[in-house]
Amino acid sequence: MTISYLNLLLGLLLLLVPGYLLYAYDRLTCRKAVVAFVRMMVQMAAMGGCLWLLYRFDSLWLNLLWLVILVAAASFLLVSRTQLQSRVLFLPSCVGMFVSVLAVSAYLIYAVLRPEASMTVRWFVPVTGVLMAHVLLTNIHGVRTYFDSLRQDSQPYFTLLGNGATRLQALAPYITRALRSIMVPAMANLSVMGLFVLPMLLSGLLLGGMPPVVAVSLFVVLAIACLAASLLSLVLILWLADRRAFNRQGQLSGNIFT
Repeated sequence: MTISYLNLLLGLLLLLVPGYLLYAYDRLTCRKAVVAFVRMMVQMAAMGGCLWLLYRFDSLWLNLLWLVILVAAASFLLVSRTQLQSRVLFLPSCVGMFVSVLAVSAYLIYAVLRPEASMTVRWFVPVTGVLMAHVLLTNIHGVRTYFDSLRQDSQPYFTLLGNGATRLQALAPYITRALRSIMVPAMANLSVMGLFVLPMLLSGLLLGGMPPVVAVSLFVVLAIACLAASLLSLVLILWLADRRAFNRQGQLSGNIFT
């Protein structure tokens, strides 16, 4: 399947419908929409150039470099959304997301999708892209829940420490809250995924020539892999950020928040 420049232009003509309506009734929103569209086109052009290089050379090292760039960008976004100091969270989030996404991707490609799949760009880039998007969104909620709970309700933590519990045991209730903040939305999404998300994803897989049964099976496996990568990355991030977030007395440092 190919899309020529003429076909692309015909597709872009659909912008005339929302463009005319917004220009006629809400010009402020129309200007914002134009800016957002131009920004999206620049981002997609840059993304297309990167993907062209990846598919042109199809090197494992370029694939890993692609993952490193994704992880670095996701870590910057995670730090900004959680309002924590970058010195506390940036490096742990980089390591946690890189290890979890790479490990789950390798397992998914070599153990589940084999023998057709390998760590080539055809499988590596789509799988890691899906996992990274899910891991980033869930980790924002998980990390924010963990540190906000410690900041707003630290009394149970100090009570457990005073009763002889280890720091890990004292932090267990807060880790549970963070994991629950990931699991509850994930279970809610899974309950409606078959009605709303599944048709959209299946459309792309079917357009790519994949048989329907294989497409459904791949979708189910990817959903499970996203959940596994999210939980693993959250635990790794919290564990790696522990020494940076707490002082030697076991107290949460007051200057970790921006």
